[in-house]
Amino acid sequence: MRILDWIKNREVKSEFEKAFSDLKRMGEIEPSAKRTYELLRELDFDTSDSQSELLISEFNKIQYQSNTNSFFYFYFPIVTHILHYKPKYEKDILGYLIGPNFANGDTETKDLIPLIKNAMEFKLTENKNYLTKESKSWILNELPKMEKEVEREVQKCWKELNE
Repeated sequence: MRILDWIKNREVKSEFEKAFSDLKRMGEIEPSAKRTYELLRELDFDTSDSQSELLISEFNKIQYQSNTNSFFYFYFPIVTHILHYKPKYEKDILGYLIGPNFANGDTETKDLIPLIKNAMEFKLTENKNYLTKESKSWILNELPKMEKEVEREVQKCWKELNE
């Protein structure tokens, strides 16, 4: 049985390492990215609230400087992986998916959910390891139920734009 566990863990880590290779590389120059990667590796349904809050805190410290598309595609696998295991943190991190698309002119809630699903399909055709199976599951099964939460993020964007 231990051999099967070892094989399974090796496969999971391999998938994880492939999906989060950009985060790992960023961790070489930014400590919060390194810590996020380490905490993300340990994330599951049983992760304690204190560990989850530490993950969210470190994640929010990452300063990824780029255009809106690169910003979205950097954060996309991280946010969706976290939300698969810890949906209660959507208020803290869903904006990383909505904000860049809003900045690109996608301001309608009804368009944003399909846009995010299409982004998943696009990236997976480029790189089959772009997302973990947990991320894919969240996008396909949970995101479509989150119209109200997406609308809240759109309204936040409008408020920030008008300030």
